[in-house]
Amino acid sequence: MRSLFNLAKGEGPRHRRVPPLLLSAALVAALAACGGGGEAGEASEIGVTDTTIKLAASQTLSGPGAASCAPGTDAAKLWFDKVNAEGGVQGRKIEFEVVDDGYQPPRAIANVRSFQNTAFAMVGACGSATAAAVYKQLSQIGMPFLFPTNGVAEVVKPASKGVFQVLPLYEDQTASMVRYGYQEFGKGSTYVVVNQLGAYESAIEFAKKQTEELGEKFLGSDVAQLGVPDYTPIALKIKQANPDFVVMSMGGSDSAKFINALVAQDALPKKAIVGTTASVAGSFLNAYETVASDKIRFGSATRLPMAADSECSKVLAGTPLEKDPIGIIGCGQAQAITAALEQAKPLTREKVMEVIEGWQDADVAPGVLAPLSFSPEDHVGIKSLYIVQPKGREFVTLAECPYSDDASIKEDCKSLNG
Repeated sequence: MRSLFNLAKGEGPRHRRVPPLLLSAALVAALAACGGGGEAGEASEIGVTDTTIKLAASQTLSGPGAASCAPGTDAAKLWFDKVNAEGGVQGRKIEFEVVDDGYQPPRAIANVRSFQNTAFAMVGACGSATAAAVYKQLSQIGMPFLFPTNGVAEVVKPASKGVFQVLPLYEDQTASMVRYGYQEFGKGSTYVVVNQLGAYESAIEFAKKQTEELGEKFLGSDVAQLGVPDYTPIALKIKQANPDFVVMSMGGSDSAKFINALVAQDALPKKAIVGTTASVAGSFLNAYETVASDKIRFGSATRLPMAADSECSKVLAGTPLEKDPIGIIGCGQAQAITAALEQAKPLTREKVMEVIEGWQDADVAPGVLAPLSFSPEDHVGIKSLYIVQPKGREFVTLAECPYSDDASIKEDCKSLNG
């Protein structure tokens, strides 16, 4: 590099001055040779060097959602540590930076600004409000946003460039869970309770629409802020309404508090409590009243318990995360991210997006996640939900149910015999 600058000053043999255009081309070539990117000789890419790939996460590590969210990135770290110990991805070690946003959109936006010019991709975010706050920014700068936990339709409908998620939207899940409840327990009236997660109004509306289209009565709904300490008032309203089904879309800790209030007030529904993936968390398992177990069914992104011979089972063994559904999903999603990075040649942001859009029934986290399918028009990967029931302090899988954005679809669920 020094000789180029010396030549620019007229130094070197015969003191010939290099023409400006030639000097500029030489400098660009020299800088490119020093940068990272895929194979030798490829153009450099943000967040990639010859020896490292930097991934970043803006995560809910504090506040009422932390117990449900933090296990996801904790498990992802363990997966990336395994990958690094085995030589990394395309010969590069993964650097994983996790920054707390407290489930506050302004903090998430600030976090993205802090690493948008240093990280290759943003991964593993947890929280609809924060995902909705940052996805446009990430899409505009061409930074992949891989597998957030998000329930806001606008983030992925229509598909936003570089934004991919595994979990179906809560609104689609509530319709699917009403159908499952009717198939398993017989039809009946419904009452919906949600936290302010994602487009929670749409989750209520989809459950209402499905109930009424199947000829049953919708009795009402309640919205509770995440972290409400006492669900007794809502439990008493449900006791008075006396529904056949309670339909939930609530965080793990809140789900436990709500069901415990139903038990305390002798207000459990006549047939069942059905809920979305938001409830499938260790924070629920550790706190719910187990006497309600027989009436509880939740949708899950992964079959539980995960396969004993899965790679994530080995990585999480002996840690508190091995039975935490959020930790299991976090590991599975990190495994899928690693697969995308391995398949992207050259290793660029654009190529990673192209790889994921080409996945069709891709078994990229065997024994943990169902096969994933994406396309340029569809950036939601899972096409069905597992139905799980809490048994003591663990979940077991009972069935697999298709879901659709069309709430009138009435495809049957497939029993998996527990």
